[in-house]
Amino acid sequence: MSALTLNQDTSPTIPAELAPTDKALYLGLDIGGTKTAILIVDAELHPLSRITRPTEISHPDEMVAAILQGVEEASAMAGVDPTDIVATGAAVPGLVIPESGIAALAVNLNLEDFPLGPVLAAELGSPCFLENDVRLAALGAYRLARQSESIRHLAYLSIGTGIAAGLVLNGQLYRGAHGMAGEIGHIVVEANGYLCGCGLQGCLEAMAAGPAVARLARELMGSRSDPADLDGATVYAAAGRGDPLAKEAIQRISFYQAKAIQFLAMAYDADKIILGGGVTKAGPVFMDPVLSSLQSIRESSPLARTMINPDKISLLPPDYNAGTWGAVSLAQQKLGLINK
Repeated sequence: MSALTLNQDTSPTIPAELAPTDKALYLGLDIGGTKTAILIVDAELHPLSRITRPTEISHPDEMVAAILQGVEEASAMAGVDPTDIVATGAAVPGLVIPESGIAALAVNLNLEDFPLGPVLAAELGSPCFLENDVRLAALGAYRLARQSESIRHLAYLSIGTGIAAGLVLNGQLYRGAHGMAGEIGHIVVEANGYLCGCGLQGCLEAMAAGPAVARLARELMGSRSDPADLDGATVYAAAGRGDPLAKEAIQRISFYQAKAIQFLAMAYDADKIILGGGVTKAGPVFMDPVLSSLQSIRESSPLARTMINPDKISLLPPDYNAGTWGAVSLAQQKLGLINK
């Protein structure tokens, strides 16, 4: 398996004359349904503090208050003044309108048409830029990959509770006409497959995301499995211990996960395809069957052999938060401090 061999704390240097002040700070937020990751960096993109706090989803005002408290804690940890934050990027799951900073529909956060960007900007006293979480993770993955490789086109595939892709094309985050580019989780790959939450049957997400792993393992294990305890992570852990039924479930699922990579390779001809998300944290237990399935695809097609180069495919390092780093990159791009 090809792997990124990067020094994760080595960041590109911004020319001093471009920084608003020597004390300028940038804030990256990755706001998830259960937890919010917070990253503060200096003008040269050196990380000063990184913390994770629970996300408060009971009410938008409570969410904002919890985020601000987390920023205060992160600032205190770094020994910096939060008033020196010159821009914030925020990753949000769901549909966002970047131009206005509105979280149009973020089901996991209980937000609908909420001006999260303007509210955070008013509280922080500096601009806050919103974007979808998978798209910002793609930007963060691009930042990481560029530290060791000269690339211009990257596809980021997130496999967790759902499946989606983020795209950086010609050095720029690609959103599509309506901000929905990369929603490959809802491509039908199995006509008689599991019912997807979108209403279709056999979508890639329904067949290959974490819940699908657990569902298939439960079917194979029958009375051996406890539905209350079985999820994707436990199946991969069991496979890592050598459980034959767990390994069989993962091998079957890997076919569809390999298909997702094939779709991205064929559609976008990216320099790099980086995989992330909760399911991928299983490491080689996840990756090895996927690479095996990809090899089967390559052996069946000369075109696939040309387009799907295993050297282009890497796992995101498990301790690298692509969402917060992508959020920081977005903030700097919006201020015109970095371009591509």
